[in-house]
Amino acid sequence: MKIGVLYPRSKAHPGITADFIDGIKSALKHYQLNNDVQLITESIGFGGNEKEVYEKAEKILIPEAADILVAYIDLRVISFLAPLLHATGKLMIVVNPGANYPENWVPQPNIIYLTQQHSFLCWLTGLCAANNKNGGAAMATSFYDAGYLHTAAITKSYINNGGNILYNYVNNNPYNETFEITALTDFLSSQKEMETLLCVFDQKPASLFYDHLNKYEESSRLHLFASPMMLEKEAWEFNDTGFNFSIEGYLPYNAKADNKPNIEFRNVFATHTKREPTVFALQGWETALIIQEIFNTCKNNYTDGVFIKNHLITTVITSPRGELKLDRETQYFIAPVYKGTKENNSANMVITPAKNIEEEWEKFVANRLEGPNSGWTNTYLCY
Repeated sequence: MKIGVLYPRSKAHPGITADFIDGIKSALKHYQLNNDVQLITESIGFGGNEKEVYEKAEKILIPEAADILVAYIDLRVISFLAPLLHATGKLMIVVNPGANYPENWVPQPNIIYLTQQHSFLCWLTGLCAANNKNGGAAMATSFYDAGYLHTAAITKSYINNGGNILYNYVNNNPYNETFEITALTDFLSSQKEMETLLCVFDQKPASLFYDHLNKYEESSRLHLFASPMMLEKEAWEFNDTGFNFSIEGYLPYNAKADNKPNIEFRNVFATHTKREPTVFALQGWETALIIQEIFNTCKNNYTDGVFIKNHLITTVITSPRGELKLDRETQYFIAPVYKGTKENNSANMVITPAKNIEEEWEKFVANRLEGPNSGWTNTYLCY
């Protein structure tokens, strides 16, 4: 079996390529498929150049004759690949953090999606914030994050459930010593009743944001409802005594979970690479689990994307984050979700499994985008 892989690069997360590819390779080796599955890899840069992505995909699928295409790309580029996938009939597995979600959830029959569910997680976080809407809320994000629909997801669910956003703050500082949040703290000082901040930041700006907000003299009254990357330990572990404010939100994965698949993943990846696994390594590992299922059960149909998709809808993939189920309506893998809570002045984050995820997913999908929208074409986190 030949698997084509389009992988991105990122200045913000320079390890994304190695982690994703090594996640695939370590799983294939562990499950003794490395001699049966050949990987054909191509870099697509930041993933925002549609012409480059198309040419690399075409090369992999036609001259290289890959059976399946794995593409770490964002949604806004997929429409350019759709005709190629339709013509070849082969399966494409789209992998990304899930910071965007489609205007129309009706999928192409041979394209499936494996994400970290960021927009969905932000939707759930907005729902939590709506239960804490005393004095309204301010929305805080970065210039880069504002170009993805996870910001729309958190604000829409908050407003739809009775919340009132009084101020939008978009930080466009470099992520260095010039970073500051004076405009936001000035506004907060004028709103003594306000407790709620909806926050969407990547890891590096999140750590800077936390540090500056913690120095704000009135920060102890604040309750932050944060996006998934803000809950990753790299964003907050620099402060080993905790922050004056509290933080909560939803994560795609509990790295400390003691279930057998997670222990296996972490041990095998660390042994294979001499590195600690990241969420990008997890996505590579999960990609390999899907490939393993296809290899074992879809023999003689590796190039039939619709056949494979129909099979995957009927099965469950056991991942380190829990059971992955391919949703029939959207062709997105639905995964377990975890709630992260960091109380005021606590050094640790408490992570617990969330409930009723499939029911909430249906509600999220039902709340479709309305009106025109635009944003970056780069794969999220790749800049």
